[in-house]
Amino acid sequence: MIKILNFSSDDVKVYFKSLDEALDKILEDEYSKILAVTHPVLLNIYDLKDIFKKRNIDIVVLPEGEKTKSLTKFIELSKIFFEHSLDRYSHVIVLGGGVLGDLCGFLCSVYMRGISFSLVPTTLLSMVDSSIGGKNGIDLDFGKNLLGSFYHPKNIVIDLNFLKSLPEREISSGMAEVIKYAILDDSFILDEIKKEKPDIGKLVELSIDIKSKYVKEDEREKTGKRALLNLGHTLGHAIEARTLYSRFTHGEAVSIGTCFAAFFSYCLGYANIELYKEVKSLFYKYNLPTLYPIDLDVESLRKYILKDKKNISSKIRFVIFKDFSDVFIYPTDFSQIKNCLLKWIEYEKS
Repeated sequence: MIKILNFSSDDVKVYFKSLDEALDKILEDEYSKILAVTHPVLLNIYDLKDIFKKRNIDIVVLPEGEKTKSLTKFIELSKIFFEHSLDRYSHVIVLGGGVLGDLCGFLCSVYMRGISFSLVPTTLLSMVDSSIGGKNGIDLDFGKNLLGSFYHPKNIVIDLNFLKSLPEREISSGMAEVIKYAILDDSFILDEIKKEKPDIGKLVELSIDIKSKYVKEDEREKTGKRALLNLGHTLGHAIEARTLYSRFTHGEAVSIGTCFAAFFSYCLGYANIELYKEVKSLFYKYNLPTLYPIDLDVESLRKYILKDKKNISSKIRFVIFKDFSDVFIYPTDFSQIKNCLLKWIEYEKS
């Protein structure tokens, strides 16, 4: 199956098929040179060398982990592009999770003033979230995703075979973003999530539909509609940064952040406690953390929350909700967030 996502700046083809099959379609376009970028562990698990060798595509490998989204790796990969003689008519195929997609997407957006690329997300998280929407970027020592661009891939390949070797923790991490979509858009996705054995392929497709809808309505984050996708991320990103991206996966941090968003909504009088309990149960079902890590001093999160990119004029734009499909941005400050975080901790102790 092929789905075309129509954005104002570009159309993106999404292939729901094996990488081998999708490559045959992608390569129908003529490119001066094609380069594949991936992680060494993926080369060992799958027959990627054979897949690319028979098509005369060179492979570059980069290490996994958030540290790969750095200025150092950006410059290093730029040099590799140049050494492989990539020009404006070349194409890059990126196989990996969100980190690799962010780095390569950003480089492709500026190398030779922009070359085309395809994303092959290999984690559930990247399939349902980071591969959709055209956001790319790298981290600096003093902040996450501070350098970046809006630049869509030409193609996205959803090959569910990559999920077969994914650790259970990584599947759960991806489910955190899926649950977020269910809260944003209470549709068929919520029914599927609640099943004893949900159809992962169906969840991926529904998640892509929901995220692309938000992106289409506010592609460059001008109206605030796309900012609703930040649900759970203000606190989540702060927890990730505070723990040096080594303790929680992104999805686990978002799970904690979304549970807090539900409790914050209750504290502010917009939602009832039953909604908080229901949201918490959804994350709990997929073995995701639902409580604040009490060994982290709440005050220590201040600098990370205040540096959130979506803040405007020192106001923290926190995403809260009255109910499923009734989500909005609430301007607040750190003291109000801190007070509710402390109430949340005490509530869960009782």
